[in-house]
Order: sequence, then C-alpha cells, then structure tokens
Amino acid sequence: MGLPQPGLWLKRLWILLQVALHVTLGKVQLKLFPGRVKQHILAMNRKNPHFSYDNWAPTLFSTQYFWFILKVRWQRLEDKTEEGSLAPNCPVVRLSGQRCHIWDFMQDGWAFKNNVVIKNHRNLQDRLQAAHLLLDRSPWCPVVVDTMKNQSSQLYAALPDRLYVLQEGRILYKGKPGPWNYHLEEVRAVLEKLRS
Repeated sequence: MGLPQPGLWLKRLWILLQVALHVTLGKVQLKLFPGRVKQHILAMNRKNPHFSYDNWAPTLFSTQYFWFILKVRWQRLEDKTEEGSLAPNCPVVRLSGQRCHIWDFMQDGWAFKNNVVIKNHRNLQDRLQAAHLLLDRSPWCPVVVDTMKNQSSQLYAALPDRLYVLQEGRILYKGKPGPWNYHLEEVRAVLEKLRS
C-alpha cells in the first residue's frame, strides 16, 4: 500500500490541528456556556425525534469524539465520488454471509427510514448481528454490510453517514455528510424524478 503522498500528510496535519482546536474550543464553551451550547445542539437536532441531549452531551468533545471526528475528516480527504461519475462497486456482505457487490442492489432501489444505534464492530459477525437489528424495523430495501476492510465506507466517504442515489452504475445524487448536512427532500426529489 505504501505511504501516503507528502501533500496528503500535510492535509492530515492541517486537519489534526483544526480538529484539536475545534475540540478545545468546544470544551471551553461547554464549561463557560453550558446552557447556550445545549440550546444550539438541540436546535441543530430538532428534526431527529430519536436525539437525546442527555445521552449525547457527555460524549461531546471527549477523547473518543476527537478521534472519531479526526477519522471522519481524514477519510473525506480520500473521497473519490462525484455526481454523474461511475459509482464504486464495493464488496458488501448479505446477512446470510454471502459476499456480493453494491451494484447488485441497484435494481431494487433503496429506502431508509429511522435510525438504529449500533456499537463499533470488532469482526464481520458483530457487523452482521447489528444489521439484523435493521431487519426488525422491516426496511424497504435490501440490507447488506460493508466488509471489515470498510471499502464501501471509504470510497463513498460515508462516515458517519451519507446519502447516495445510484442507478445503472452511476452516481445520480451525492448528499453532503450527515447527520446534520444531508437533506432527505433532495433525495426524494431525485427519486421522484426517476419515477416520472
């Protein structure tokens, strides 16, 4: 695999400094203005009925938060997807354990409804077990999981979440990174245009 290019190292260093500053300032604001921070976070998440400030706030600006945000920002440096371009045909795993590729599901369409809180996976069995939680909610789409190499997540820059519309191997829609920057109404508009 080799070492990343020197330019990538510089970008990663710059992002490390940005995230460190973000977390440091966030901690200071949380200490000095806890009410204002809570009000701001609740306003940002008012559309999510499953959001609970009391469950999320203790992790805000923690060490785990720092490493997660850093991982997400570094991953976005390697984002190669563009609307209209060829969609990466990443390997995924069906819940039965059968390996296949993401393009195998394009003819059925995708629809996501509600979120499920799932812990990090240590192996493929953990990941498959977590995916079974989605089946309890009767999704309107096939459920597959990324391999433990996380190739789909990396190529689609999908961490923590991102919405795409794929058709015939092409990216028709690439949403902004979620959970705060994606817009379901944009996805709905693209899907409705496809149906007409």
